[in-house]
Amino acid sequence: MNKKQIEIFKTIIKEEENNFDFNDYIFNYIDEEDLKDVDPTELDEDFFYDLNDNGGITNAEVIYYDNAIDYLKENDASLNQSLELALDLGYELKNINSELLASLLKSQNNEEDYSVFIENVLLRMGEVLE
Repeated sequence: MNKKQIEIFKTIIKEEENNFDFNDYIFNYIDEEDLKDVDPTELDEDFFYDLNDNGGITNAEVIYYDNAIDYLKENDASLNQSLELALDLGYELKNINSELLASLLKSQNNEEDYSVFIENVLLRMGEVLE
């Protein structure tokens, strides 16, 4: 990417990022120097998924009982989804609490949002490059 394309890319990412509540900022995982070696026409989902390889962008930790209960009440009042996530990951009922359930659910929701974020960024970059 040239300097102008990098600035456009940064702007698009920042604007799209405002629509989501990820654990961290995307540009904390991008080295601007590396962008100079990226062909913008070959920018794809893998680029973004590699950024989140360790889950730093999407993994969430909901702390404090009140915050966890509020998140679960708003996103999984029946606890079906969050309990299923915990059990699928091998947690035993005796080790499950509201903070764990909320953290697992928020992380999963962030991963889904991250996929939408990637689609939006790639679509906008494609429009700019046309």
